[in-house]
Amino acid sequence: MRRVLVIDDEEVVQDVMKMLLESIGLEVVPSYTLLDASEMIKNREFDLILLDLRLPDGNGLDFIPTLKENLPQTPIIVLTAYGTVESAVKAIKDGAFDFIEKPFSNKVFLDRVRRALKLREILRENIELKKKLENVKGYGQLIGKNKKMLEVYEIIEKVADTNATVLIEGESGTGKEVVAEEIHRRSKQKRGPFIVFHCGNIPPELVESHLFGHKRGAFTGAAEDKRGFIEEAHGGTLLLDDITTLPFPTQAKLLRFLETREFIRLGETKPLKAHVRIIVATNESIENAVAEGRFRDDLYYRINVVKIKLPPLRKRKEDIPLFIFHFLEMFSREHGKNIKGIKEAAMEKLLSYNWPGNVRELKNTIESAVVLSRGEWIDVEDLPENIRRGSIGEVPIKLGGKSYKELMEEFERMLINRALEEAGGVQKKAAEILKMNPSTLNMAMKRLGIK
Repeated sequence: MRRVLVIDDEEVVQDVMKMLLESIGLEVVPSYTLLDASEMIKNREFDLILLDLRLPDGNGLDFIPTLKENLPQTPIIVLTAYGTVESAVKAIKDGAFDFIEKPFSNKVFLDRVRRALKLREILRENIELKKKLENVKGYGQLIGKNKKMLEVYEIIEKVADTNATVLIEGESGTGKEVVAEEIHRRSKQKRGPFIVFHCGNIPPELVESHLFGHKRGAFTGAAEDKRGFIEEAHGGTLLLDDITTLPFPTQAKLLRFLETREFIRLGETKPLKAHVRIIVATNESIENAVAEGRFRDDLYYRINVVKIKLPPLRKRKEDIPLFIFHFLEMFSREHGKNIKGIKEAAMEKLLSYNWPGNVRELKNTIESAVVLSRGEWIDVEDLPENIRRGSIGEVPIKLGGKSYKELMEEFERMLINRALEEAGGVQKKAAEILKMNPSTLNMAMKRLGIK
């Protein structure tokens, strides 16, 4: 049963509050002086404290810091018949949750009590979730207790200290780079560099130069000798992200490097050696890329020594609160904000959202909420509009006599528009979110008249 400490020297007020509080199932502990109250809070927990300002042995305002020091998570409602605006402001500033003037109506009193108890419940849940976060944050930078993630941790543990090539598959934003870095941190190469090469961000004609390096004059614009990422990563780990976008000719040269550890800079003929741990990552199925003729099957077999498949965030909903509190703490510190936690309604919105952008989208959402927050608690109005509105599955489509084809086109248009919104208007990112080829998405947009 939830317990309330009532600090008030008036018998009549004590009796009235006892009757009201017990009517909603609360245990009431009376205290008539600050001295008695100070003894009670040393060895007992309370879910709420009701504090009068005028007491025989002192001013209740001066006692608030003592209450907060002993019971920091317990809300305090200040009661007084001599209330002034100044007293209310000081009480709230010192840490009181609310301020009620006597005489008060029963309804107002109970409404304030319920609000304070709700805060206490949220605080308790926040503390429990933070403790869970402490327990699951034991595997480096990776967070989560989902069964699939525990399997990922086990694979990392087994493969990290070997030289095996690792293939990481997962949707955009699931944390492939974090997993790769965690493998590096636990490997024999941990003192060497950890370098990430995003294959899809470089024009195809320049990929080979970036990967293997070039000699001055090897092509137009090559004004000086340049070391490639493989050479830069010597003695460490190189993550090749978006591996399926690697041009076919470069795939052959990468295969040769994996087999011989030798490579040749563009414009040179002499082979060089590099001792590099190669990890590759992709947000699409490499098997599909092989079947479509976009990826060499011999290279696929060579890199598919150990596979780690990361689950999307929508398949590990139990981990969402853990990420939320991790990011709240991180961004509160980074932006100099005093965020205590998140309100229940906001948590429900975040849990019901589908997270097409996965952990990356959640991270950006929490940072935005911290920066834009109006108070010490993240509430629904601090969240982006698309999350307040709900996930894709919650957007209504009215039938209204439309044909099946028209309804399907409307739903398809809604999905594409939502993906474009999440991707900031970048078609390639929208295609990744929808797991479509960019060309297929482009054709669908033209067909549906989406600009």
